[in-house]
Amino acid sequence: MQSVRVEQKGTASQIERGVLLRQRLDIGAVYLFLVIFSIFILIPFIWPLLSAFTHKPENVSSLYLYWPERFTLDHFYNAILGRGQALVLLRNSIIITVSSVTLALCFCALGGYALSRGSFQFKRPLMFGILLIQIIPGTATVLPFYLIMRELGLLNTMTGVVLGLATGQIPFMLWVMKGFFDTVPIELEEAAWLDGANRFQTLTRIVFPLALPGVGAAAILAFNAGWAAFFLPLIMLNNADKFVMPLGLFRALIAYTNLDYGMLNAMALLYMLPSFLIFIFARQYLIRGTMAGAMAGQ
Repeated sequence: MQSVRVEQKGTASQIERGVLLRQRLDIGAVYLFLVIFSIFILIPFIWPLLSAFTHKPENVSSLYLYWPERFTLDHFYNAILGRGQALVLLRNSIIITVSSVTLALCFCALGGYALSRGSFQFKRPLMFGILLIQIIPGTATVLPFYLIMRELGLLNTMTGVVLGLATGQIPFMLWVMKGFFDTVPIELEEAAWLDGANRFQTLTRIVFPLALPGVGAAAILAFNAGWAAFFLPLIMLNNADKFVMPLGLFRALIAYTNLDYGMLNAMALLYMLPSFLIFIFARQYLIRGTMAGAMAGQ
């Protein structure tokens, strides 16, 4: 009996060790797959950095897999002051994006406040109609917008691109700002009205500061949408001195027979930098906006 029990215990321990070994092998296989998959995902992020800041050895034919020869900033010099013209492209992108966001914010601040505080007939269908505009693909409205801009004489102008981007940003920003205006208590406005303030004063001095985090979030999302705009500037702009950064990258990609990947990746990093910095400081900005709104409401 004792020998049978010993054999049973030995068999059970062997089975347990086998199960543990199989579990470890399964976990190891999963980790190996995740490591390989992570390397595959990170290559598109590592290669631009490697290509922009280093020189590729001349005797290496591989585009991605090589050991850098030396560190350099020549690609950035060529992108900024050479044929890349990144400064001109960044200037145009900043002007167009900031102008479109500012224009959309002005309309959405007034429109969102009216939808939040106003009570009128067909208000709910109007709000859903505005939301329905977001479902329409942007490419479906390009031709009508192009014809309108042609009749107004705004083709190949930054003003036309600004109007187009602002028009596309208004429906989403209107809903976002209306939602944040709803969170501001109406009692604060009523107290201001008793003190002699009018609607515009309560909007600019009470409601808008308290809703500043939402306004900042809407502005950041609108900025990134405008910063990444490619199709509308491609249709509207013809002169290279008015191109935005995405068009400049596209032009550099198709215009040269011998592609300078180092310069292209340097331009791409410069293009990503503003959005990257905005996302880094967005949280701090929203906190400052909340504190400023609280102080303004006291």
